[in-house]
Amino acid sequence: MIMKKKLTLIIAFYASLNFIGAQVGIGTTSPQADLHVAGDLLVQDKLRLNTLATVSPTDEDFNLITRTTNSTPVGEVGILDVDVVNVAPINTVNYHFTNVHLDNLRDVNLQYATNKYIVGIANLRYVGDAIEKTYSGTTASIGNFVARTFESGGTWHLEIQNRVLDLDPTDSVEYYVTLIVYDKSYFRNLPTITTDLGGLNNGTASSVPVFN
Repeated sequence: MIMKKKLTLIIAFYASLNFIGAQVGIGTTSPQADLHVAGDLLVQDKLRLNTLATVSPTDEDFNLITRTTNSTPVGEVGILDVDVVNVAPINTVNYHFTNVHLDNLRDVNLQYATNKYIVGIANLRYVGDAIEKTYSGTTASIGNFVARTFESGGTWHLEIQNRVLDLDPTDSVEYYVTLIVYDKSYFRNLPTITTDLGGLNNGTASSVPVFN
């Protein structure tokens, strides 16, 4: 009787090892990995994976696995194929503008689609004649200088100008600007947070960004 119990336990343990070592296929009868899913994958909770090891210059032909939070239901897993992405996740592009009328670069269409990219200014260099200050009594003004990117008509645009004062028409200026271009496959814009400071110089933002 004792021998039968030992034999049964040994057989069960052996069968368990065979099951653990087998390849499992979902949607396929010929799995090519320990777990081979042929079709969509939905993860309702966190997906636990090993950390990505250091990628060497010789490592090629790999894709990124992503989990979306806006699928129905939430948790659809897909592949981000880096081979078909036109740009890297983060790119820097240097622009040099010359022969600018006065100092007003009011609206330059950068031709980056707003549904694909986020464009921001990394740095700006102003080369040329300075705008002379204006005076109202003893108060000096240097105007209102603006450097920004903005969305218009489905593309990103650039504005660099002093909205109040202008150069003398005989003066000249050049702009050197570096733009950072983010691919929306990896990044997204957070919503605008508006806070009324009630005429004060100090305060606290009315809310914090919401990360999903």
